[in-house]
Amino acid sequence: MPLILNPYAFASRSLAFQTSADSDQSTITCPTVAANDIGVLFDTATNLTTPFPSNAIPSGFTQLQTSTLSGFVYRTTLSYKVFSGSEGGTSLSGLSGTSSMAKLLLVLRPTVAVVGVGVSTFLQETTQSAPSSQLIGASGQAAPLVRLAVCINGAAATVPSFTSGTFDATLTRAGVDSAMRVGYAIQNASPSDDTVASGDNGNGNGLMSGWMNFT
Repeated sequence: MPLILNPYAFASRSLAFQTSADSDQSTITCPTVAANDIGVLFDTATNLTTPFPSNAIPSGFTQLQTSTLSGFVYRTTLSYKVFSGSEGGTSLSGLSGTSSMAKLLLVLRPTVAVVGVGVSTFLQETTQSAPSSQLIGASGQAAPLVRLAVCINGAAATVPSFTSGTFDATLTRAGVDSAMRVGYAIQNASPSDDTVASGDNGNGNGLMSGWMNFT
């Protein structure tokens, strides 16, 4: 009997940026995705007065981190999902704010089916001044891995910037009085550490960062 090999058994695993989408509403339309694509949703919302926006992630997503800031009544939440491939064109519901919202969905595509997802503790700080720098400790972790970071300005339409961090690219979304910049760095071999930071953009600032890897 001839030996039949699984063609995927020895396939090299890697990740690549596929697409992104953004929104300034409580929902975001999922772009066309394939089975095993990974979606990471960066979501922030601001209320005019207390309380904070209620924490919310789209159905089927897993939360990575959430953070609030007193005095500016805003919340930021990160979540992810390994897509089945049927989500394209559907409306994903996330944070809702009475003043402003900003959402950005990052979609990554692996070369082989995702069996497991590993995540670091996602660091977070939301403050009225400049957040402290954050170390994404990815060195020694299994590849493929993606380092992720987002900086947020909770009360101005000006999109904040990173003051340190090494990224493949950054993506932005501005709301009426909430805005974000997302940075990602894909490492398909030998993941390394990185330090990210952002400045004081006035009226409330947030920084979140961490890594995800896939087997």
